[in-house]
Amino acid sequence: MQSVKTDKRRSSKRQAVYVEGSAARNLYALPDEGSPKSPQKHKRKPNQPARTAVRPRQGVTTLPLSGASVLVLTVAAVFTLIMCVQYVQLQSEITYRLKNINRLETELNELVLQNNETDNRINSFIDLDYIYRVATQELGMRYANKNQIYKYNNSGAEYIRQYKEIPE
Repeated sequence: MQSVKTDKRRSSKRQAVYVEGSAARNLYALPDEGSPKSPQKHKRKPNQPARTAVRPRQGVTTLPLSGASVLVLTVAAVFTLIMCVQYVQLQSEITYRLKNINRLETELNELVLQNNETDNRINSFIDLDYIYRVATQELGMRYANKNQIYKYNNSGAEYIRQYKEIPE
């Protein structure tokens, strides 16, 4: 039975390639020049210049752009440029309007202050004693008695309509 097992092991080793250790073999490695297995290169003569091998770049491939792709890229770039210009214009317009709003608010505050000052000046010129004297002496006005005051319940309207004369 042991001979059968060794045969299976040998056949499985031949079929599967297994590398022990921490480094895998490089399948496309060039042989070292100093090793005996490497073929001898042609030795150059002293008068001949050294040849340098030109290696193509690996992994870098460029495809030529078709006319349609150039057109699409151009349209996308122009569209992006237009959008950027419009964005900057909108930002400048917003800034202008905010400055205008601030200016108008400042102007409104100044007008309110002027209005309050004018109102105070007008009210300071009004002589309430003079008004009372003219109303009571010249026009015959007097304060109302308690029986002359009628109270109305407001039903939510802004004013009360009077359809009859107020009794004296």
